[in-house]
Amino acid sequence: MAEKETSPIKVLRDRHGGMSDKLKAYFKDQNQIRKKMKDSLKGGAKTVPEIARDTGLESPDVMWHVMAMKRYGDVLEAGRSGDYYKYELKGDS
Repeated sequence: MAEKETSPIKVLRDRHGGMSDKLKAYFKDQNQIRKKMKDSLKGGAKTVPEIARDTGLESPDVMWHVMAMKRYGDVLEAGRSGDYYKYELKGDS
């Protein structure tokens, strides 16, 4: 029988000992923040200050996550409200 080929990602994990606890905690925190933001946007399009108010996060942090979510197609621009752009979840457009 032929031996199953090991995937490159598995080789890297084995060589480097997997993900550190610090890195796991970082990604867990990032996922919780994105979940809070998505929950806020389920109510409809909102500006960065509105999302910050709903989530308890600082506006610069919300803006950073909104831009990342926009880049990866999770949120879209949904018009403007005064000086601010509004954002909505991709599936809500």
